[in-house]
Order: sequence, then structure tokens, then C-alpha cells
Amino acid sequence: SAYMKEALAKGGRAFNWQAKKRRSGQRNGSKVIGVGVGQAFHPAGGSGFDGLVRITPDGKLHIHTGVGNLGTFSHSATSRAAAEVLKYNWDNCIIERGDSRRHLPWNLLQAGSNTSFTMTRTNYVAAMDAKRKLQEIAARDLGGKADDYDIADEKVYNKRDRSRSMTYAQAAARAIELGGEYAGHEVPEDLNKMTKNSVAGLAGSGLIGVAKDNMERNGTVPALAAGFIEIELDVETGKYKILDYLGVADCGTVLHPKGLETQIKGGAIMGFGLATMERYSYDPQIGIPANTALYQCKPPSYLDMPVEMKTDAVDKADPQNPVGSRGIGEPLQGCAASALLCAISDALGGHYFNRTPVTPDQILNAASGRPQSHKPMQVNMV
Repeated sequence: SAYMKEALAKGGRAFNWQAKKRRSGQRNGSKVIGVGVGQAFHPAGGSGFDGLVRITPDGKLHIHTGVGNLGTFSHSATSRAAAEVLKYNWDNCIIERGDSRRHLPWNLLQAGSNTSFTMTRTNYVAAMDAKRKLQEIAARDLGGKADDYDIADEKVYNKRDRSRSMTYAQAAARAIELGGEYAGHEVPEDLNKMTKNSVAGLAGSGLIGVAKDNMERNGTVPALAAGFIEIELDVETGKYKILDYLGVADCGTVLHPKGLETQIKGGAIMGFGLATMERYSYDPQIGIPANTALYQCKPPSYLDMPVEMKTDAVDKADPQNPVGSRGIGEPLQGCAASALLCAISDALGGHYFNRTPVTPDQILNAASGRPQSHKPMQVNMV
């Protein structure tokens, strides 16, 4: 499920890499064109966590999730997996999040590019459990076997005779009457204690879909990204200007296109800061930080960035995720940082700094053939 080759090929075409490469080394006074490509990887998915959904007698689908709000909108993007399984109108879905009093399941922490892969799986298994219960309730009340029934338009219906049907709202009310596993009074043994307690708090309020993600997962789930950049480096000042940047994500099926676009751009900005600006300095005698505020270790601002940055995605489904999705957080930073460092090196004829951040004084030393002012182990000392 690793499609870096496709990401590089797609990015190369969209960035017009061959034409850009021919501009490498072109000079305009003290300014030199440099181009670079960067790649990055991070593990991007786990398994074994719990999913929890609830259909209430008013027909609403409540998707309970431990995913918070880091600005990526993944609390809702990953919840769409449950809505898709149950063929729900998104306007009739409620995301229960951000407070343990909302009876949240045992979920993965939102970190390390793991959210999309892991949490779509948990929502999927919970929704599949709810679907099974809808079919069984319909078979009880309308006759036949559970397999005789399917779902659509927030109804469960007989495949041969659609007039034999009941709404999700009716099924939820019936689940409360039936009790047991249908209403959350009984739960699978393999659930985490936190999830069991959450279900206990919801028991009797509707049809409960709850399950542990026991689906197969082999190997390391990869998050991959490629960055393409063109810069103009001033060898008299050591400053550079980004002329063009394209970030390409290999994150499986794209869940939220606008969110991914913003994430690619935001990750790139962080990567540019990592590559050339954010220097951490420590006192060599006692090891305490010598810079303790943002103005002493400046991250990039709008004035440091290009007016426009381009984004793209491979959008090829991951075979180990039911909706094909994978995470894509950290690699977007790494590929941008490495692309920028390669472009600076390219503009200087291939000079290799072997450190970050690469600051203007180091660029000037490299351009003029002077040795650097620091020794190998002194790069983060004052």
C-alpha cells in the first residue's frame, strides 16, 4: 500500500519538473535558481481500538469518537465511515466528541499520523454492528431472516418486498424494547473497560452499535509524501525566496479534500521553518535552552512563504482500511524540509550541509568557500 513512486510521478508532471530542472543554476546577478525534491515517511495506522455508534428513536445517528479538534476536521472526516456504512444523510448525524461525559469509546490518541486509518476502522466496525442489529430487528418484526433485509434511505427493508420495511427511528425504539445487546445492556467481552462504561451510560437510549476493531492488519501502515520546490537564492545575503512549491500526499483515499489541502500547505510551512529558521540553542556548560521564546527561535510567517502553494494526492485506496484511508501528518513537514534543503544545495552547486537549520551565515560561508564557524558537535550551542 505504499505508492511513493506514483506520488513522485504525479508530482513531477504537475510541477513540470523537467522544465524546472533545466532552470537549475541560472543566475540573475547574485541570485541563483535551485530546485529540489524531498520525500518523507511516517507510520500511519493502528488497530485494536473500539467503535461506538447509537441510533436514537428520533432517527438520528450519534457517532461517539475520541478524536479531538486539532484543526484537521478529522473528528468528522473519520466519522463519515459510519455514516457511509449505514447510508445515513449526513445532516442526520451527530458527532459526540470532546468530553468523556458524552460516553466516548476507547480510541487511539490523535497523534503520529494515525488518526485517519485507525478511526475510520473503529467507526466502520461499530456501524457494521449496528447494521447487523437493524437487520435482525427487522427479521424479528417483519418475518424472514436477517439476510433477507438491506438498508437504504434510513430504512431497513426486505430485499424482495420493499413494502416490508421499518425506519431507523422505529428500529431504535424497538431496540429499547428488546433490550439486551440491541440497547447496550449486553456488550462484547473484548471491549476496553472505558468503552464498556460508556455503553453502560447509554444503555436503553437507542440501538447501540459497538465493536472492537479486530480486522486484519499486516506490517507497518505507511504515510508518504513528496515535495517539489524551486527557489531563488541570493549568494550575497544568504537569503532565499520560494518561487514554487507542490506537495503530494500518499494517504490512501482522501477523506476531506479541503482539509488535506490545508494540511499539506501547513505541513510545508512547518517544514520550511525546520529546514532554515528554527534553531535551538543550548548552553554548553549546563545544557539549558538559550532561546526560550518564538522571537528567539522564529517560525515562518506569511511574509516568509510563497503567495501560492500547490497540492495534490495519489488518492489510491489502502487495502487494509475499509474506506481506503491512511494518515498524512508528519511526512508533509519532512518532505518540504528536505526539498528546500536540496534546492539550497542545488543552487550552491551541490554543497552538503549535513545539518539543520541551514541559516544565511552558513549559506554565505558555503558560497564564498569559507569554513563554517561551528564544529560538527557545536551546531546547537552558543
